Amino acid sequence: MPDSPAVGTIHKGNRPLTTIDQWRLSCFDDGAKRCHWKDGRSAKENASAWLDAAPDLQPDIAQILAACREIGPLRRWCAEPEARITIDSFRGPPNIDLLVVAEDDHGPVVIAIEAKADETFGAELADQYQRAERACRNPRSKAIARIEALLDRFALDIEQPHVLQLRYQLLTATAAVLAEANRRSSSRAVLIVHEFVTSLTRPERRERNAADLDRFLATALDREGHLAPGEIAGPILVRGAPTLYVGKARTVVLA
Repeated sequence: MPDSPAVGTIHKGNRPLTTIDQWRLSCFDDGAKRCHWKDGRSAKENASAWLDAAPDLQPDIAQILAACREIGPLRRWCAEPEARITIDSFRGPPNIDLLVVAEDDHGPVVIAIEAKADETFGAELADQYQRAERACRNPRSKAIARIEALLDRFALDIEQPHVLQLRYQLLTATAAVLAEANRRSSSRAVLIVHEFVTSLTRPERRERNAADLDRFLATALDREGHLAPGEIAGPILVRGAPTLYVGKARTVVLA
């Protein structure tokens, strides 16, 4: 008999989220974030995809996890949107679009979902470093120290041109899921890029994101090749960290 699907809950703090309005009010109700909340863009499409599937896992994410032999079958899960995860001792921890903590027979599995329509993975490291240098005019700024800690975390040399091309958000998201897995005593951390194809997305921008993800895998994690939708790479060993897996999911949103 097949295993029953894992069931779970979505919450923000102590508040369960079961409707799109609850999700928006909990995560996107201030002016700085409200502009990202619209049909066809990743924030709202990610919320709709998970709420439509709950209490089951979002099916394209479930497919990625099922493709990994070291994970599952899952028994239960819980998810938090816009989760802030501490990666160092500095202020301003990065946000994860959706943090999922699941459980199988081997214990907890920590999963970070980075949702994208065709938005970038943040600034290139070269640009981020320049911003950090300008920020250092403020003696309280730790922007350079955070970048240097990330470079050390992944054994990267900023003098190398291919390192400067890395997208900063991929570095912080990977550091975040590894840190959260370590805090939860989980031996497995999973980063999944969830791409939404909508009427507002442009193929050339999605191709740019695919190239940026492949470059990150090759440069920071020593994994050459193209990561296609529906695939997961790993196990990947990062010094002093839980075992890492990186997957890519794709959901086509009908107009």
